[in-house]
Formats: sequence, C-alpha cells, structure tokens
Amino acid sequence: MPSSTLMIRLHEATDEIHAQIQELPYLKALERRDLPLESYVGQLRAMAVLHGVLEHELPVRRDARLGAVWMEDMRRFSRVQSDLTFFAPRAVLDIPAVHEAAKALADRILQRSLDAPITLLGYLYVLEGSILGAEVLAPLAKEAFGLDPRRGLAYLAWDSAAARERWRGFGERMDTVPVTAEETDAIVIAALEAFAGIRRIFQALYPFDPADLALKVTALNPEAGAHPVPDNPMEVEAAIRAGRRCCLEYPYFAWRYGERGQRYTYSDSAWLATLISRDQAMVNVQVEWLGGVLASRGMPRILLQRHLELLYEELAARVLERKEEDVAKLLVAADRLAGQRRAVIADADFDAIRARFEQAAGPDWRVRLPGVGAMLVSAVADQIHGIEEAVASLEGWLTDPNRFPPHWIAAVRDALREARARAVAVRKGPAETAG
Repeated sequence: MPSSTLMIRLHEATDEIHAQIQELPYLKALERRDLPLESYVGQLRAMAVLHGVLEHELPVRRDARLGAVWMEDMRRFSRVQSDLTFFAPRAVLDIPAVHEAAKALADRILQRSLDAPITLLGYLYVLEGSILGAEVLAPLAKEAFGLDPRRGLAYLAWDSAAARERWRGFGERMDTVPVTAEETDAIVIAALEAFAGIRRIFQALYPFDPADLALKVTALNPEAGAHPVPDNPMEVEAAIRAGRRCCLEYPYFAWRYGERGQRYTYSDSAWLATLISRDQAMVNVQVEWLGGVLASRGMPRILLQRHLELLYEELAARVLERKEEDVAKLLVAADRLAGQRRAVIADADFDAIRARFEQAAGPDWRVRLPGVGAMLVSAVADQIHGIEEAVASLEGWLTDPNRFPPHWIAAVRDALREARARAVAVRKGPAETAG
C-alpha cells in the first residue's frame, strides 16, 4: 500500500495528539475507577452534540465523494442518546466548560460543511476511529459505574471483531475517494482540528471545580444549546410532563420530527418554566419570539399556546412553593396568543373550518393525526401576524403525496383556502365586505 493514502496521512499526522489525549487525567481517573459520574455523562452529552451535527451535515451535502464514504449504518447518535435517556432520571449536573468546548467544535463542523464539505471526512475519521478506543473504555466504565449496553454503555460497547471490520471498511472507502493533494491537506487539518477540540472537551471533563456544576438544558437535550432550566428538579419534571402531554395530544410532533422533536419539546418546555421568575412583559416577549421561531418551522402557535396551558397545569399541581401569580404568567401568555388569532379569525369561523376539515379527512385520519385542522387555521393567522413561512412550512409537509392520500391533501388545501378567505373578511371588516 503506498504511503500516500489518505488513511496513512491521517494516522501519521494525528498520532501525536491522539497519544496526548490518552494521557489526560480523565482516562487515568477512569482507570482508577474514581471518575465522577458528571464527567462520564458530560462526555456522552458532548459526543451527542458532535454526532448530532456531523450526522446531520454529512447526508445533506451534495458531494458524491462524501456519499461514497458515509453510510447510514454509521450513525451513532442513537446509541449515545440511549445512554443519556438511561441517566436522565438522575438529573446529573452539567460541567459548563464541557458544553462550551463541544459547542465550539460543532460550530466548526457547521462552518466546514458550508465552506469545504469534503473536509468533514477529517472529523468523520476522528469520530469513527473512537470506536476502536471504546474497546478500552467500555470495560472501565462498566466497572466504575455498574453499566451494561442496555444501561448507559451503548455508545462505548462494541463487539471487537465488528468494530475492527467496520474500521477496515471505512478505511477502504476513505482510500478510494478521489481527492486532490490540496483537499487531502485540508482533510488532515480538519482531523487535527477535531482532535484538538476533543482534547479540550476531555480536559474540561476532569478535573473540574464542583462549584461550577449546574443543571443545564443539555441534561434534557444535548443539541439544544446551553440555555438554562429550572434549578428545582420538580419544575423540570413538571416541564417534561407538560411536553409529553402536548406530544400525546398532537401526534404530529412524532410523525414529523420523531424522537429529536420530542427532545426539543422537553428542552423548550424546561426553558419556558424558567420564565415564571420574570415579569409578565418579558414572558410575553419571550413567548412571542419562540412562537415565531416554531411557527416558521412547521409548528403553528396554537401548539405553543396549548403547551403553555399544560405547563401551567403541571407547575400549579406539582410545585406548591411557587406563587400562583407567577405560574399564571404562562396562562396570560397563552391567552395573548389566542387573542392574536381571534383578532384575525373569529372562534366561530375557526371551529367551523376545523370541523369541515376533520369531516373531509375522514375518521381514520382524524384518529391518526388529530388537531391538524386547528393547526392549519392557526398557521394562516400566524402568517397574517407577520410569520412569513408559517403556512408554507406546514402545508408542504401535509400535502406530500408520498405521505398522505389525495383526499387528505385536498382537505388541507381547502381548509387553508377557507381560512385565508375568512381572515381577509375579518381584517376588512363588515363595511368593506358587505358588497
């Protein structure tokens, strides 16, 4: 094999920094079985951030060379998320510096994806190679924390023969991808950048100052950034329950966004719970902002309105030390969203359009996707309130012929058409529409 292959270049260039990472205090503490659980869970959260970003970017970049290397069965985010789900009930505190380091590295992945997608192969080399290192880490973590592949060890637990065969196949694909000398250099630089970022993550993981530990949103959703969640575990639990209830009422979340959407529902819910410590004007501003973001991504503001109502119920029932007037701020914000919709489409029209949609959709689809009629009318109102993509972001998905039957698609378009007509009538007023 010639010495100029991409895999050999990557190995030779990164061997030194790889060895440096193996000598960090984190690994030494794990070998001694005295690594804090916060460090281990912090590693999982950091890896979830990196895999989440990289595994999203690789398939969407239209470079056949990336597609020749990347295979769908190489995804590992689901494994790390399985481990984080296992640890979720323990509410393990975050090491903020770890998330900052992981977020900085994720930002570099995104930038490279835009500027030079082929260099993502350098990051893939580093993360794919970590499967071999997991052979060493898995038994140590198993002993230190009493884990197994179904209980917190899925990310690290690999069959040795399968891991080596996976690495062999990856290496063959890497060495056959056509890259120029300049691109090879850039891929190597990207791999060095990835290793340097991972070194910073592991340096932050251990040792750490216990005084810096905090409960952050990464405990619920590693991809959600670093925004705060309530310090009170009961408030976090209430937020999760509210998010779960909202997802059950609207199966649309699961249909369209899957488990990732559920995680974002939980993390958004926890952030909303922090707002009750703010004054009402600030609550309204923050809810208005979030409603605009969500509506432009296919989640009409009626969903946020319902989420706020459910969050109020859960907090009022479970967090007794909170003043009623504080928790009620969520209801005020929900009523404000409803009022904005009523200013565009009257309740009678809203109910009539929704009912006609449900009748046209048929009993089977009413059960499978309840609430869609209300969402369609809400999206029209949201668009009139200035959220430009509110209808398009919803209509495109709900009228996909690969997903829905013709009668459903026709019902969606009829409901939107009627909602627009009624909204225009309300805005013009009776004097202008009488003729």
